[in-house]
Amino acid sequence: MEKIARQIAERARIASLGLRVLGTETRNEALREVAKQIRARVVEIQAKNDLDIATAKEANLKDSFIDRLTLTPKRIEEMAAGVEEIAEFGDPLGKILEHRILKNGIDISRVSVPLGAILFIYESRPNVTIDGAALCFKSGNSVVLRGGKESLHSSEFLAELFGEVLAKFGISKDSVQYINNPNRELLSQLLKQNKYLDLVIPRGGEGLIRAVTEQSSIPVIKHFNGICHIYVDKSANFEKAAKIIYNAKVQRPSACNSVETLLFHKDISKENIEVVLGVLKNAGVELHFDKFGVEYLDLQISVCFVSDVKEACEHIEKNGSHHTDAVIAENVSVLNFFANNVDSSSVMLNVSTRFADGGQYGLGAEVGISTDKLHARGPMGVESLCSYKWILKGNGQERV
Repeated sequence: MEKIARQIAERARIASLGLRVLGTETRNEALREVAKQIRARVVEIQAKNDLDIATAKEANLKDSFIDRLTLTPKRIEEMAAGVEEIAEFGDPLGKILEHRILKNGIDISRVSVPLGAILFIYESRPNVTIDGAALCFKSGNSVVLRGGKESLHSSEFLAELFGEVLAKFGISKDSVQYINNPNRELLSQLLKQNKYLDLVIPRGGEGLIRAVTEQSSIPVIKHFNGICHIYVDKSANFEKAAKIIYNAKVQRPSACNSVETLLFHKDISKENIEVVLGVLKNAGVELHFDKFGVEYLDLQISVCFVSDVKEACEHIEKNGSHHTDAVIAENVSVLNFFANNVDSSSVMLNVSTRFADGGQYGLGAEVGISTDKLHARGPMGVESLCSYKWILKGNGQERV
């Protein structure tokens, strides 16, 4: 397995050398063609996805898991539209991030460049195959994709579709490689290829991310659990709160940015609490009053009462995952305190946690939502997949 892993990583490195100098319009045209092919091959994509769904049902996997696995015509169109949106973004490469002339006359600038070769590990969400490939390609990076075995047929087909388009443009198919071998030893060996791979992005459950972090000799950007909270202050507009919380929990409970814990100010009346909880109960949401720090990804939610916004922030710090947390309040002081004291990648003020998303932020699709603080934080779009280098222009200056 070590030899196979090294060959995969080395091919990714070689492909990255070509991508970093590939012209902007060529990258954009290739992405537009990928979108076109996704739309043209909907029937084939769904046929492959049906195989994955059938296997998942035979294995009695949870409905929430099957939902994430499923590619409906609407989701396939969203994939294609997402790729087109990425194509229309400005080029993240070659941007002058900083420029000045030093006292000695040297012209110095800081310029955006690709990260290089990326290993992207994710669970069984086949649409992420396209998101990851498109974002890495747009930002001039090669990518090695390793999805969950449950989405093998769908993800492998989509990666092959992407590679076929690249070949039409004379671009190495090694720019987007998909690992269809579920052997964990192969993954372990890939995580040791720091000579060729520049970054690992694991996207999935906490177990996957911790395992990758422990094994990898390559830098890792982590996407930990989405244990998202909403604090409802006594100053809240409770009709507004009910709508926000319904959206945050029910609109798509399997998403990592769905709310998992509700924190109520203890002085809120029973009638107003029932306004909020009533809409959840009617939607079939199960309430837990004794569980905290849990990511349900289902129609379940934890409920807790706190004395004030300070205690709410302390609860979030202790039980949250620094993903996305929200406050519903009309009191400006409460809103400001929450914004300043909650250390999460996204902090929402009177807004549903479901808006924590690359597309909603105007970043297009994302490779994940980083809960790290170094290099990238929050939804990771094309800008987050770039680094920079310093370029100095002189005329024979010598250091004294």
